[in-house]
Amino acid sequence: MSWRLDKRRKWILLGLAALALLLQALLDATRAPMRQRDYELKLAAAESAAEAFQALRDWRLLSGAQVDLVNDPAGTGLIGPEFSQITNAQGNLEAKLTSLNPNWAAVLVEYFRQLGLNPGDPVAVALSGSFPGLNIALFAAMETLRLRPVVITSIGASMWGANDPDYTWLDMETILFDKGIFTTRSQLASFGGGNDMGRGLSPDGRRMIENAAARNGVPLLEVENIEQAITKRMAFYTEQARGRAYRCCVNIGGGVASLGSTHNQVLIGSGVNTDLGQHNWPRKGTMILFAEKGVPVIHLLRMVPLARRHGLPVSPDYLPPPGDGDVFVKQMYRLPLVAAVLIVYCSLCVMILAPELRRGLFDRLPGRRPDTPTPGASV
Repeated sequence: MSWRLDKRRKWILLGLAALALLLQALLDATRAPMRQRDYELKLAAAESAAEAFQALRDWRLLSGAQVDLVNDPAGTGLIGPEFSQITNAQGNLEAKLTSLNPNWAAVLVEYFRQLGLNPGDPVAVALSGSFPGLNIALFAAMETLRLRPVVITSIGASMWGANDPDYTWLDMETILFDKGIFTTRSQLASFGGGNDMGRGLSPDGRRMIENAAARNGVPLLEVENIEQAITKRMAFYTEQARGRAYRCCVNIGGGVASLGSTHNQVLIGSGVNTDLGQHNWPRKGTMILFAEKGVPVIHLLRMVPLARRHGLPVSPDYLPPPGDGDVFVKQMYRLPLVAAVLIVYCSLCVMILAPELRRGLFDRLPGRRPDTPTPGASV
């Protein structure tokens, strides 16, 4: 009888398979929580972000503003109205609530460390008012790692973002700067919205954006079309770099000057992009232009799948505390036990299967009948 049809050998294989499953169960049962790389830096960044969240919440409450606890169950004050005169796009409330988590600062620290950034490295940053929680997390991460950002902000915002005309992202920056929490501020601002020039907003809405830029002392970019907006942004980044090469480009939100075109959203993945690939871009925004120069791009948009990727809660009804999430501590296998199990199992496989494999090999030699004894085998 040939090796393939030998029932005894089938039971041997079944036994080895069962043993493999038992050993896997043993390894799963002995997994232990382990701190991830750069734990201390991540925690420091998350704590800085949490301090900023609390400062803005306190300021909002002291100013007498009403917090919508239905749409902002954590009471952060960072969820704006559905509609306002500076609302420039639809927004997803689930994504906005997911972004209100100080532990995004730890994710950004992980991204920056993954890219090998060092203190003093220049970073080109494009923000919008759509995700103030992510803006806070980014500032916390950059200041924890002592990076040197050049920040351009689109003041307009999508639904549920920093779209209160009296409480824009630039106003939040000023509050955090005055309280000594962050030193980073926007160096240039734009209207945002259609063509990055406020298209789709009313004259009153554009005037409110102008007022926000003026009261916060940030120059407002004046452009006549989207091509000019992209060109002027790139020129500003180049000027502010002072001859140093950017080590990273960060974009938060779906600003058209960063993307180039809304159609490009599906071509640029959320998270770290070291290469955007070759595409027939309808128009190249600042992110794409930086990528073509070999500058890695961090793009934060589709927040729900990104949160699941990093073990962060989706649309929480509370403000997660610093240090909460897989980005800090993760259940990991015990490597010494894994190595021991692998050695034992492989040794068993060799001892049990090697004679069977030799017999099977000789059984298949040309001119040899399946029932002919193999050399050296007992008969």
